[in-house]
Amino acid sequence: MSESEQSSGSNILLSFETRHPDEKDGYIVVARDLSKGALALSTETNIPLRGFAMLAAQTLECTLKAYLWHVGCEKEINNHKIRHDLTALWKLAQEKGLAVSKSPPTWCVILGDGHGPGYYFRYQQGKVQGTVVNGGQMPEPGLTCKELCEVLKLVENSISA
Repeated sequence: MSESEQSSGSNILLSFETRHPDEKDGYIVVARDLSKGALALSTETNIPLRGFAMLAAQTLECTLKAYLWHVGCEKEINNHKIRHDLTALWKLAQEKGLAVSKSPPTWCVILGDGHGPGYYFRYQQGKVQGTVVNGGQMPEPGLTCKELCEVLKLVENSISA
């Protein structure tokens, strides 16, 4: 390309990278999609909150796993003890440099209680000894969605830098 073509801006092709998506890409795509569903449900009235909570919990799991994959924690996020434990994933992400509070917020803990090992959100009585894991407690949708979207944006900025 001649200097005149470059300076005039004509016929300039931007270079770009072509690569196969990795797990981080998959996690962040799912987090973005599910966050939109959680946001839509967070403003609805007269509906059970379980659907919102399930989407919010899965959004948070994928968001945190995208970050953790990005910083090289592939093995840790697949560990049976923490792979669905939102509190453990939060703490690990914070330890690995994600600029979030050291202690998970209440909404994260509540989502974790329903999403984690007892799977209350999926099975009314949970899968651990048939107990009701969190007694049906759900986080407040508006605040949860606001803060969840902030964490998602923080992770998106971290992994794109």
